Amino acid sequence: MSPPQPGDRPPVLTPPDHPGIPGAPGHPGEQTVRLSGRSLIWRAAALAAGTLLVINGSVFGNDVYWPFGPMSQFAFRTGTNDVIRSTFLAAVDEDGMLQRVTLSPANLGIARAEIEGQQPRFVREPDMLSDLAANYRRIHPGVPELTQLWLCEKVTKLHNGRDAGSTTQTVVGWPENSQVPADLPEFGGLKVPYRAGTDSTPGSSPGSSPTSSPSSTEAAQ
Repeated sequence: MSPPQPGDRPPVLTPPDHPGIPGAPGHPGEQTVRLSGRSLIWRAAALAAGTLLVINGSVFGNDVYWPFGPMSQFAFRTGTNDVIRSTFLAAVDEDGMLQRVTLSPANLGIARAEIEGQQPRFVREPDMLSDLAANYRRIHPGVPELTQLWLCEKVTKLHNGRDAGSTTQTVVGWPENSQVPADLPEFGGLKVPYRAGTDSTPGSSPGSSPTSSPSSTEAAQ
């Protein structure tokens, strides 16, 4: 082959045929494959089942139904004059020390979002808090056991999008369904001696609805 000369047009390259690959140019048996009736039926059934699960989870479910239910901590927006509720756990250990307990799988064997999603159930069944105490004992052997727990909320009022003050709301307690003491340390890791009779200032009584305002005083269930 002679070398290219000035002015020659470059050769046009075309992809080679692959007769052994179905659908490739030149394949002798090239044709459109359609789904059988059975394949169409199971695909339609799977689509219908998935749709029903999503509808049921969205209307009746909570975080437990994920991925067929909403993640409740992302399923709402906060207005500029609404309240922000932050769930936390307070406890007294067997040494009589009052403290905050971190809500995390590493500390309690359950995520904070799971506790928030089941908060109404904790109100109805305060003994569920004993499971958290048992998990804490199992995960932290040798550490003083938790003998009194309170599931609480820090309720922050917004005014024009700014912090207008916070109160502490006791959701439920176990085994004594009382209010969390007012001298609870502000930050985790700190402990103070527990003094009975130092309940927090009235914001809500234990067992009140998690969606009530900070001034709610519903009776414990």
